[in-house]
Amino acid sequence: MKGSLIKQNRKLRDLTLEELAKGVCSVSYLSKIENNTIQASENIYRLLGDRLGIRLIEINQEFDEEIHQNLLDWHEASQLRDFTLMDHLKNKCEIALQENHNIDLLNLFKVIAARHRMTKTNQLLDNGTYRELEGIQVNSTIEYQFFYHKVIGLHYFLNFELIKASHHFLKALSLLNQISYNEVEVYFHLSLTYSHTRQFVESNFYGEKAIEGYKKSLNYSKIIDSIMIIAINYNRMNSHTIAERYFLNLLKMAKYQLKPLEKRRVFHNLGAIYIHQEKYDLAFDYLERANGIETDENILNSNTTYLLALTCYYNGDIERSRDFLASGEVLAEKYNHIKYKHKLFTLKCRMNNTMHEDFFLRKLENEIIPDLKQSNDFEDYRYFLELLAKLCFEKRLYKKSATYFKKANSFNHSPKKDLL
Repeated sequence: MKGSLIKQNRKLRDLTLEELAKGVCSVSYLSKIENNTIQASENIYRLLGDRLGIRLIEINQEFDEEIHQNLLDWHEASQLRDFTLMDHLKNKCEIALQENHNIDLLNLFKVIAARHRMTKTNQLLDNGTYRELEGIQVNSTIEYQFFYHKVIGLHYFLNFELIKASHHFLKALSLLNQISYNEVEVYFHLSLTYSHTRQFVESNFYGEKAIEGYKKSLNYSKIIDSIMIIAINYNRMNSHTIAERYFLNLLKMAKYQLKPLEKRRVFHNLGAIYIHQEKYDLAFDYLERANGIETDENILNSNTTYLLALTCYYNGDIERSRDFLASGEVLAEKYNHIKYKHKLFTLKCRMNNTMHEDFFLRKLENEIIPDLKQSNDFEDYRYFLELLAKLCFEKRLYKKSATYFKKANSFNHSPKKDLL
């Protein structure tokens, strides 16, 4: 174990074997120490430890089951976003590992600490942490590799590098059978990632697996989240009746478990479904109920306000639609919600019958469509491609119309590759 600790710290300090061995022992002897094939003298361990800034003599390297369980409990607290418990267990593990220097426990601490920071800050791993975790992974245990791929998957998911995220989550899943405890979160992560890449069948498959696991642990919050993903997937597949059933059942089964934000999302999505079904009075009712629940998620506020404006427009209440549109413009401008700036602008042009004007076509072509492509906004990117194609056709710009219809059609048939 000391050899692994020496090797790991040498690499963290960017030292070569030659640099560390100089004046202490031969390079070949150090290599054998690092690979745990020989036991060196206490003097050599002391000299190597002094050079690396770590203690290598008279240290406890036993695998402590209590520390291990605390590390697992800490990771579970991170999954539940229980910040108080997370901090308590982190502090408890830090104190215990001041006396215990088992390399496997120390490595688990580092990867779970990385998850802890990501959960609390919702930020990516810094380059130093990323390189450290990657360096440990090479000669680590199966358990460490499992946590490593989960954490790196989350890192890429937060950065919207969804293909890389799914690769790491699938790698974690392949290791799941080799670790000795139940783990459900990786199914949830896969469901969420596949939903974002429009692979809805795969997303629903893993979503159902997540629900099955969360039911066993009575994790109602994650059950709700998983059902929400599945329902949204059906809605995005234009299976609005099935999506509606999921959301209505969610309101019934989780009547007392739904938090205000979750309830708002259900009301919001039901409103969107009823717009598709042209049930505008019902859509307005659910969107108003959604709008009545306060949330810090400003983008959801912009979205709901836009849908209220759209519903009133479709229902012929133009004056009310303009009121919601004006409110939506203020929100979108305040929080720089580019997508809703574009959608509200488009709705305003539709109201004002200016969608055939050259200024609108130029904005579509040079600003709206590029912005949505850059933000990986699949459905709206396709919608605005088709809108531009239709407007060009009506203005007898047939060549340009065909180009944009072709782009939209190509996108329809290769959603997994486009934009990513």
